[in-house]
Amino acid sequence: MSGAKRIIFSSTRGWNPGDEFILEGIRNVLRAAGVEFVEILYNRHPLVRTGFGGDKLLRGASFLLADNPDLQVKKLKNGKRIMFMDNSFYPVNERVADYIIFAGTPEWAGKRNRELYKYALKHKIRGALLGVGLKNEITDVEREYLSNYVDTIVTRDSESYEQLKEFGAIKGVCPALFSAGDVRKVEGLNRVGIVFQGTGLWANSISVEIFDKLVPVYNQILKEFSGEIICHHFADYVRAVEIFGYGAPIYYTSNWRDLLNHYRNFDIVIGTRLHGIGAASSWGIPGILIAHDDRTKESGSFLEIIVEPEQVISVVRDIDVVRKSVEIIEHKERWFAKYIDLSRNFLL
Repeated sequence: MSGAKRIIFSSTRGWNPGDEFILEGIRNVLRAAGVEFVEILYNRHPLVRTGFGGDKLLRGASFLLADNPDLQVKKLKNGKRIMFMDNSFYPVNERVADYIIFAGTPEWAGKRNRELYKYALKHKIRGALLGVGLKNEITDVEREYLSNYVDTIVTRDSESYEQLKEFGAIKGVCPALFSAGDVRKVEGLNRVGIVFQGTGLWANSISVEIFDKLVPVYNQILKEFSGEIICHHFADYVRAVEIFGYGAPIYYTSNWRDLLNHYRNFDIVIGTRLHGIGAASSWGIPGILIAHDDRTKESGSFLEIIVEPEQVISVVRDIDVVRKSVEIIEHKERWFAKYIDLSRNFLL
């Protein structure tokens, strides 16, 4: 324990299982690299950090809006200070960590991360961005940290690479590819997983137009194959029950690890959630990603096939899942080795 590095991971807990798949992939890389570490979470869950930034007055307002408002108001009435109640990192005067990792996210900068960047600059804590995606707002705060304190930047798409290449970024893959500790070579097409996504969840939903196109597609797959609906969020689970009925084959769990392990049971996975496809690929299971936003327009990390809704059924019928599974397993092995080498360079 004395030699273990205290690492702050910028991620979420209890919000999007995809974030937890990514973080697990990074844990697996660090362990394989021989890095001994203890984990401190910087939780970007929108009920914990609303994006008001570091200003104390606004941060206080954000707690009133998001973090148990009844209790916070009661504390104020009793003359007590508002406090940060989540069991995760918040800025303090003391240095409490050796390193920071922004864990493969499309939210690697911006308002909800800025206080972490400021804390890192104050204490001169070095860090890395691993598997980040999409374009973010870079202020002078992020620019100073990226220019002077970041050892490695790995991006997962062209958009983030173009923005971060001036800081030495390389284009790689999302660490969710490494989330499963094992692989399973697919031997034939029997079970199809359908990653279901509703329309009403903030930052985690699809358009009504795409949704309406996909419901009949999913019904057809359930009829034609041994299919199952997979839900990442309780809101999606409720919507799936409304659409397909309580007796339909629907899987939902609040436990991200059980969800990750469940993906092992399929021979192919389809859906609009990138990290449902990513969880499957970490086992060696082929994925068909249905395009619907910026996160789903570029293939790469998971060797996923990107299609429009009307193409799904024909692609499922035609795909050679055995060959594709072998390609994914080899792809995972190559990139896992590259990530291990990178990690040893900056943490050993």
